[in-house]
Amino acid sequence: METPMTQPSSQSPLPKKNGAKRPEWWAFAQNCIARLRATETDIVDLERRATARDAAAVDTLMEYEGGDSPKPPSRFAASGTPSAAELMGIATSTPHLPPEEWDAIAADGGDPFATAANGSTRPAITLPLPDVILLTRLAATFRNAEGWEASLRPGAMTVIIELEPTLYLGKLLTGAMLPEGWSTHSRAPKSASNPVLQLPDRPIMEKELERCLHHPAPILLPVRRQEDLPALFSTGETGARVLVLEKLNADILLFALSVCHSATGRIDEEKVRAMLPNDERLATLEAGHVAMACRAPTAQEVAKRISLMTKTASAGEVARERPGPDIIDGTTPAHHAVRNIVADLAAWQAGDLNWSEMSRSLLVHGAPGTGKTYLAQQLAEAAGVALVEGSFADWQAAGHLGLMLAAMIKCFDEAVAKVPCVLFVDEIDAVGSRFGGDQHGMSYRTQVVNGFLQQIDRLARTPGLILIGACNQVSRLDPAITRPGRFDLVLRMPLPSITDIRRIMAKVLADKLPEDKIDTLARAAVGKTPAELDAALRAAAADARRQRLPMSSDLLRRHLGIDQPTPELLRRIAIHEAGHALSAELLMPGSVVKLSLSDRDGRTERRSIFVELTVEEIENELLILMAGRAAERLVLGTISGGAGGDTESDLALATGLVLQMDRELGVGCNGHSWLGPADMHRLTEQEKQRLQAKLGQAMNHAAKLLTPHIDQLREVAAALIDVRELHGAAMRRLIAEPEREPPLSPS
Repeated sequence: METPMTQPSSQSPLPKKNGAKRPEWWAFAQNCIARLRATETDIVDLERRATARDAAAVDTLMEYEGGDSPKPPSRFAASGTPSAAELMGIATSTPHLPPEEWDAIAADGGDPFATAANGSTRPAITLPLPDVILLTRLAATFRNAEGWEASLRPGAMTVIIELEPTLYLGKLLTGAMLPEGWSTHSRAPKSASNPVLQLPDRPIMEKELERCLHHPAPILLPVRRQEDLPALFSTGETGARVLVLEKLNADILLFALSVCHSATGRIDEEKVRAMLPNDERLATLEAGHVAMACRAPTAQEVAKRISLMTKTASAGEVARERPGPDIIDGTTPAHHAVRNIVADLAAWQAGDLNWSEMSRSLLVHGAPGTGKTYLAQQLAEAAGVALVEGSFADWQAAGHLGLMLAAMIKCFDEAVAKVPCVLFVDEIDAVGSRFGGDQHGMSYRTQVVNGFLQQIDRLARTPGLILIGACNQVSRLDPAITRPGRFDLVLRMPLPSITDIRRIMAKVLADKLPEDKIDTLARAAVGKTPAELDAALRAAAADARRQRLPMSSDLLRRHLGIDQPTPELLRRIAIHEAGHALSAELLMPGSVVKLSLSDRDGRTERRSIFVELTVEEIENELLILMAGRAAERLVLGTISGGAGGDTESDLALATGLVLQMDRELGVGCNGHSWLGPADMHRLTEQEKQRLQAKLGQAMNHAAKLLTPHIDQLREVAAALIDVRELHGAAMRRLIAEPEREPPLSPS
């Protein structure tokens, strides 16, 4: 055997013996995953070509997604086995990185086993986690290729208990397990040119099974529960092979993590296995819980999350392991609230506080990546209690309404069983509101929202259970969810302030960059989410290791996606934000909370102008939304596209507000009528002209309001460029005048 070019250092752990024995099904599962990856590569290629308006690709993709084609045609040579490099790594655990880089990755909390030479920690083609886990469980159920092939013989009938019959199962088997040329049908057609596997896509009725039995094509019968077996199986020997789908266990999870959380096909199995709970506890995890855990960046972090999910510590253990509220780092009201909950929970556990006297629930809303999930994890860690995670998106993925509600109830049941416990429910806005304008699916939404409200009310009667909810857009929630008594606190999770960004960066960079450079980077990174900051810091550190270079500001700027700013762009953005802030302050004194300026965009945070939702308030809000654009024209002589963009942009919000006036609020051109939300793709010519007139009018009013205050406008913009984060109180000191401009009356 040849000696590797690089030897592992003493800190580079390897399995106790090379070529450690794998479960019997491991090689079979590898072949299935290789085929699934080839299929996914074909789908990605089809989507790329369809996006480029390749008509043939569009037709093929529609056929595949619509179910007319069992498998996309391949344009790539696919092998049924892993690459030679993967096989070498799997068989020998040969280190593939220089010892110093291996040690540095491990010291930073990464997994050198899973890190490729280019620094990547994930495969080039990402496979859907549920597919990987289900395929692995199927491979473990059949044990090997021979066991699977036996189920494909003419006349064979195989029953798999605890396997959900779904339409997608056929596509998964066709793409990853069935021989080339095979397809699946609920019942074999009378004449088929290619081999067929009869695979019901829903719970099968007795008569339907009889019709399948009349055809010699093999049958694979998924059955959700033992008691769902058709009556034909209660008559004694049937010749069918009855299997039970292999439950999730440590080997299956390790295999799935090596596929989804590694760029090399390897992970540090010894460490991950040591962190996982026993197989009995793993088997109790719902698919949604596994999905939540697997959002962690490394296999070890996944194992840590799963360990917390299945944790059932005694009160004495909890008291010893509780780190306390000091580990919760952040300065937002949500962070302060969570620190208070941790302290109150400890006082309740010590008998010093009644459960009825403390805040027991918190709804956090804000943009993706702002740290809502991490905040819930920190709460559980600080309090030393178990964490149960669920999400509306994962519950909905369980299937039809009954299955969705069952998944939700099971998640709440698990939390109740683990008190003291933190239950984190994500993506609450995914279900919408019972009172939205869209009537499609209203019955479904009503039943889901009612079911969720019942579970929240149930938690209120469960001492020791803290509920943390999260959503991106609180305005999309059903009003009953945010009503007092459901969530004690409803708080926004804003983008981090310069102080928070500086703190996040200093944790990693304190011994690598001087304080003034960290401060400059923090100012330039205003507008980045904690998730973006964390990813950039890790990527820059990995890049520096690979290049054997010290950390630098330029390297971090590249990974943060912030170039050296141009003074002209900074000034335009600052003037735009100053226009919003100054107009808001003139119309509603004290409403501005903070202005922020990054190298690429800006943000003005302010309190809502709406009190009674009168025409005057709506007209003033339109003016403020258009004031950024008006300020650009007033000071620079031109306007930019900075007010447009996505659905949260100034122009989008202003457009939506005008349409609401006319169609939903009864204060516009349609009088007292309620016409429902507008379809932006089907606006009438009259509505378009009305929008153009109203937005133009609002911009003219903004220019008229700002013109007498152009010096203050320039002063606020200059201060914002200088400090990058200007709080409302500081801005008010800048523009202080003896008299205020009265609000404009609508014309």
